[in-house]
Amino acid sequence: MLPHGWWRLRLRVSEELREYSKLLERVLAKFPELSKEELEAMVEAKLRSSKLLNRVGALLLVAEELGAFKEAEEKAEQSEIQAYTKLGNLVPGLRDVSVRGTVYALSGPIEVKDHRIMRLKIGDDTGSVDVIIWDEKADEAASMKLKLGDQIAVLHGYTRERVETGRPELHVGRGGLIARLEAEGPDPRSFYLDLGEALEAGDGVYDVKAVVLDPGEERRISTRYGEADVREIRLIGEAGGVRLTVWRERVEDFKDLKPGERIYLTDVRIEGVRASLTSRSILAIREKPSEESLRMIEGRKARNLIVRVLDVVEVAAGAILIATDGEQILRVQLPFKEVKPGDHLLVKEAIRESRRGKIRLLCGEEDVEEVEPEEEIKPPSRLVKLAEISSGRKTELVDVIVEGVLYTKTRLMRVRTRFGEVEKVGFWIRDGEAAVQGSAWRAKAEEIARIREGARVRLKWVSVRMNVFGEPEIQLDNESIIEVLDGSGQEASSGSGK
Repeated sequence: MLPHGWWRLRLRVSEELREYSKLLERVLAKFPELSKEELEAMVEAKLRSSKLLNRVGALLLVAEELGAFKEAEEKAEQSEIQAYTKLGNLVPGLRDVSVRGTVYALSGPIEVKDHRIMRLKIGDDTGSVDVIIWDEKADEAASMKLKLGDQIAVLHGYTRERVETGRPELHVGRGGLIARLEAEGPDPRSFYLDLGEALEAGDGVYDVKAVVLDPGEERRISTRYGEADVREIRLIGEAGGVRLTVWRERVEDFKDLKPGERIYLTDVRIEGVRASLTSRSILAIREKPSEESLRMIEGRKARNLIVRVLDVVEVAAGAILIATDGEQILRVQLPFKEVKPGDHLLVKEAIRESRRGKIRLLCGEEDVEEVEPEEEIKPPSRLVKLAEISSGRKTELVDVIVEGVLYTKTRLMRVRTRFGEVEKVGFWIRDGEAAVQGSAWRAKAEEIARIREGARVRLKWVSVRMNVFGEPEIQLDNESIIEVLDGSGQEASSGSGK
């Protein structure tokens, strides 16, 4: 009696032989000075050097060493042997594409409806991509026992647009093939953004690395879909922090987390100071607490601090309070919005961070309570004259207030950054004889674009830095506040976001 699954094994071997023969002919056409016997002898030598390689993988390595896969200037289909496409050049809608990269996350196979699916994430020096492997190809990939850091080639895949992000994802179906390559690749950890960098980039879906500040407690709550397990985990990066909410069956993956662990998570959705897993999220790597990470945790805690609220900036996940303890300007991030300027709050516990000179306190719903202080906190003076900035006496400032007439501005334009395209406006404000240039990005760029030239404005909680031309520049971020004033200096309308 034939063993169970023998026909799948036979089909896989047959497909690999067909791919091997086809690729062999292409390599020979590329290098006519080689005989078939010489090329196959080189493949056999590769196979003997590593037990992890199959014949296709060995041939790919030989072809690469010969120079067959150097980037061609012409399109891949015009070259004699198809070149690897760089991951950063992938777009949705490709029907036959081959890539190579380093595996930095993997999951499955799992049953999804009538299919078996295995997911990988691979990266190269230009970007990364989700690889979705289907049915018998998922079983083949699982039998390869791939691990993080492996270099692989994906041949004859096709790309689709990922609904959540709009980015391409690579699918491997019946006509595709995966081969392990022997070459060393970069550390798989290098493909993860520090949580602070992801927060700086704004809301979106990211592959992040972070340190566990507080693993939280598992709770069982009632929802409209029935009872569900939930855990809220506090994570911090080199700068910034979030509360990661984990639901239902995913709670088990995070059951024994410890403070100080460094974790590497793919496809995390970040919205303000909140984070959540998506259906694609993989807990790829866990590292035990280190002395460095434990010191990092201890240095980031703040307790029993009374502050006065100066301004409130509403965000999707709650509010960011511009506050003061009487000496410093602090940003207090809360998951709720029922706070107003003038309120005094006791911050019982928070994560403290400093990013680009700005101090931020990350709080949970139970970490803050309203209080009546014995003595009202007096806000520090943060108003800076434009003459002091233009003279060069004050050129590196954070969380200051400036006033002047918006006398000229550029059109709203889209600028490419490492985090994608964003809106930007350049402008100049004048006060008497002093004039200083400024820049606004994203939502604040749109706000400046709506203000008429000649209006007097007050720009609150801005930075002043030297730009690339060695000149002082006022810089607005999403937590800056723009107020339009009338001729007497009284507020006529506000763009504060309150």
